[in-house]
Amino acid sequence: MENGENSHEESRNFVLNHMTGVCEQADILLARLPKRISALESLTKSEQFSWKSIERVRKCAVVNGSVATTNSYLQECFSTLKPFMREFIDNSLLLRTWITLLIPKTEDGDNLGVEVQYVTVNACEDYSVDVKRLYHSINHYYMRRAKLLSKYEKYGNKAHECLHTSIAEYDEATFIEFSLSITHLYYYYLSMYDKIMKNIDKIKKPRNDSHELCLY
Repeated sequence: MENGENSHEESRNFVLNHMTGVCEQADILLARLPKRISALESLTKSEQFSWKSIERVRKCAVVNGSVATTNSYLQECFSTLKPFMREFIDNSLLLRTWITLLIPKTEDGDNLGVEVQYVTVNACEDYSVDVKRLYHSINHYYMRRAKLLSKYEKYGNKAHECLHTSIAEYDEATFIEFSLSITHLYYYYLSMYDKIMKNIDKIKKPRNDSHELCLY
């Protein structure tokens, strides 16, 4: 019996240590998010993602009368955007884990704070799903463009002008989608931070008698 109690206590301590670590990481992240939001806001206003840059995108699609193997301007945009996307996915996972660990066991009554926790977790998940979709669409862009290039190789001069236009239009549409995704990412961060900070007390202590860490 004593061994069983010791094992149970060790398990509780193990879980508590990890929960404490996640909570500390979440606190650090929440303190840093305003700077990240400001950085994204600046990026939404930058020349790189301005629609004024569409002409540069089209010029990089067709160079010296030939379709470029890759659009160098779009590659630069992807290189700027992908770290922000990966970071958002990681940060969203951390915040969802943190809030989930703070959800107490189900009881009758006084569940308003618990409901707030679930709503916030679901919102963070929805944002993350959309960012993941955008991230994967970069690969889909390259696959689709490769197919267009293969047609260019196959038909050559027979469809020269049409394929040039098609690839330039495709690159332009892709640029517009990802220039808008910067704005979406900014709004997702802002909304996620706003939801958490408005309800920080209910998230940390969903019930009046709750402890910040609820093991069982």
